[in-house]
Formats: sequence, structure tokens, C-alpha cells
Amino acid sequence: MPTRKEYVIQFVGLGVGLHEFKFEVGDTFFKDFEYSEIKRGNIIIDLKLLKQSQMMVLEFEISGTVKAECDLCTGEFDLPINGTQKLIVKVGGSDTGNEDDDIITIAANEHELDLAQYIYEYITISLPSKRVHPLDKKGKSTCDKEVLKKLEDFIIEEEKEEKKIDPRWDDLKNIKLN
Repeated sequence: MPTRKEYVIQFVGLGVGLHEFKFEVGDTFFKDFEYSEIKRGNIIIDLKLLKQSQMMVLEFEISGTVKAECDLCTGEFDLPINGTQKLIVKVGGSDTGNEDDDIITIAANEHELDLAQYIYEYITISLPSKRVHPLDKKGKSTCDKEVLKKLEDFIIEEEKEEKKIDPRWDDLKNIKLN
């Protein structure tokens, strides 16, 4: 993935204390991620960076919409997402390069931090596991009714008759366990 300068923070010039950044994530952002399940979106990332002498605490607040495919009718719709994530960046130390889920360590001579990969991951984990069209004002599904009707035609009805159990297994019911 190529580095995009709009998602890079030059932290060396920042003083100790709280700093705020705003990132706009659009369709071109997701094109850089080859196997991304998100192709289009309009997301705002509000970042609060608390810089200390040997570490930084980054709090990402994510809000916006992405184009998603409905799990029921496969139609595309705008899926609202929001969430917050925290990333701790330690500067220097012996475990430089080792990463944990929420803690990374960078070399003492680093002067910038590329946040594109973290932004992408945080957006992706903000997606709900079930993605369906929202309900309308009357509480009815807004899924594509024609597609749902076609799917119903292909559903195989369960056999109403219960399958006959092999009589050899019936004898096992008579075993008494103490």
C-alpha cells in the first residue's frame, strides 16, 4: 500500500499535550487496500493525540457511512458506522517493532506516524457482523422485495415426515445406565 501523506502525522514538531486532527476518508482511500470488503464510503475520523515524553495516546472517533451489501437481498445500501478506538504508541525501547492489538512501539529516531492502515482496520472492525437494509418509518424492511421473493422460490422445504430411525438404534434406548 502506498503511503498517503494526508494520513501521516509529523509528531516530532508537536509539543507535549493534547492535539486534535480530522481525517476525511472517501472512496479513493479504500482503493489502496487491494482486498478490502469496503469499496466506497464517506467517513470522518476525529483524532485526539495526547503526546507525552516517551509515548502518545491516540483516540480515534469514527463516524459516517459505507456502501455495504445486504446479507438478505444482496442489494447495496448506505450502512452507518461509528465507533471509538485507542492506540498507544511507545517511542523507543527494546521491543521496537513488536506490536500488540492496541500498543505499538516505534524507534526513537522516527519522526512521523502513518495512520492509514490503523484507520482502515478501525473502520473495518466498526462494521456490524450482520448487514441488512434499515427498516422504514413503519418498521418494515426496505430490502428488495423481488429478490426476496425469488429466494423464497428456491428454499427447499423441510420434509414434513420424520425420517424413520434405523431399528438397531431403538435397542439402545433400552440400556439402563447407573
